[in-house]
Amino acid sequence: MKRWVICLLPLFAYAGSVRMINNSPYTLRAVVRGSDGSYLNETIIQSQKETVWTDSYGEFGSYGGANSSVNDNYRSKTPYTVLWYCMGGSPYGVCDTVGTGSVVLSQGCSGNRMCPPKKKEAVPPSQPEGNYLYYTPDESPPLSQ
Repeated sequence: MKRWVICLLPLFAYAGSVRMINNSPYTLRAVVRGSDGSYLNETIIQSQKETVWTDSYGEFGSYGGANSSVNDNYRSKTPYTVLWYCMGGSPYGVCDTVGTGSVVLSQGCSGNRMCPPKKKEAVPPSQPEGNYLYYTPDESPPLSQ
């Protein structure tokens, strides 16, 4: 049994995960960046929902080798930075120095933590312009024959 545990340990050596919880009243877009500024992932999280991001999907047990210029996917990207954005694109908050296995709350990050209100669409007036005593809809009376 010990033999299997020792064999499986290298599989998880590169696994890094972050639990992102959107505890704001807005739907937000979360962008995960590495310590070197590299783009790692992006996801949309509904209000009061959460997701877990893992940096090693499909890479379990792989080894980058000595030549890091060929494959730099195995360099440390920690600590991570999680950038929160409103759905309109304006910044909501930033959580930096996020370690592997951390829980990130959108309301716990630094920043504005507010999304601008949605613009109201122009609603056509219910009354036509002008000074009318009464309003009749655009229905033509039936033609008498």
